[in-house]
Amino acid sequence: AYGARFSFLFAIAVAAANFIFGVIWGSISGYFGGKIDLCMERFSEILGSVPSMIVITLLKYHMGSSSDALILFISFFATGWIGMAGATRMQFYRFKNQEYVLAARTLGARDTRIMFKHIFPNGLGTLVTRSALIIPSMIYSETSLSYLGIIDLSKTSSVGTLIAAGQSAIMESAHIALFPCVFLVLLMLSFNLFGNGLRDAFNPSLRGSEG
Repeated sequence: AYGARFSFLFAIAVAAANFIFGVIWGSISGYFGGKIDLCMERFSEILGSVPSMIVITLLKYHMGSSSDALILFISFFATGWIGMAGATRMQFYRFKNQEYVLAARTLGARDTRIMFKHIFPNGLGTLVTRSALIIPSMIYSETSLSYLGIIDLSKTSSVGTLIAAGQSAIMESAHIALFPCVFLVLLMLSFNLFGNGLRDAFNPSLRGSEG
C-alpha cells in the first residue's frame, strides 16, 4: 500500500495535467478550425512523433540536479496531453454545428461560453472515460521505467522499485516480487473495467459493446 501510494498519486497528477491542457488545446483547435486547427494539429503531430525515451534522456541530461520524479512527470506531460487534445477536438467538431450551438451564437453568446457551456459538457463522458484509462497506463509506464532503473525512484517506494527490490531475492522469497506484480495485473484489469463502466454510464447506447 505504501509503494502503491506514490504510483497512484503520480498517475492521477499526470492524468489531471494532461486532461486540463489537452481539453484547452483541443477545444481551441476544434472550435475555430481552419488555419488555427491546421497549425495546432501539425505541432501536435511533430511533438507526438518524438519518442518518450528521448524526452526522458534529454530531461535527465539538462535537469540532472532535479528529482527523477519531476523529470518523469514532465516527460509524461510533454506528449501525454496529445491524445486528450485529439479526443476533445473530435468532440468539438461533432457538436459545434448543432442547432443549439448555432442558436447560442445567433443570440450573441461569446465563444468561450459556447465552448465550455454548450459544447464541452456534451463530450465530457468520452473525455472522462479516456482520463480514467490514462491512470493505469501512467502507472504501468512508471513501473517499467523504475524497474529497469532508467528512472531512479529509490528514495521513494513505488510499484516498480518494489518489484526491482524483490528480483534479487526471487529464489529465496518469491513473494516479495510476486505481490507487487499481482497488484499491477489487478490494477490494469480493474481500471479497464472501471473505464468501460464509465463509458456505459455516460453513453448508454454503447453498453455491452467492446471498449
